[in-house]
Amino acid sequence: MHILSRPLTDYLRFELGWGYRKNMTGGEEFFILDVTEKPNPLEGVPDFWFFDSESVAVMSYDGDGKYLGSEVLPGEQAERFKQYRDLALAHAEPFPPWWAKHGT
Repeated sequence: MHILSRPLTDYLRFELGWGYRKNMTGGEEFFILDVTEKPNPLEGVPDFWFFDSESVAVMSYDGDGKYLGSEVLPGEQAERFKQYRDLALAHAEPFPPWWAKHGT
């Protein structure tokens, strides 16, 4: 799941156009929650990675967006992040049709 808004930066265009499309050939699925013209349903929720629906790592960034590190949260917090994931997926669309509309 990638939450983003357009216009895409050069880096995002590369990441999505090359990286996502390449990884899809190996069976990975991607979803885009484009908040360009609608509110972000996860406003205020930190960037996170979910591993096997059991472990959550919350990412930290500085004011310029530089990655500072991550923190793996205690397992009892996984349920809250499952709800965030499900909410995001309910508002997202699969990458291929989104890319066909907005990728070029």
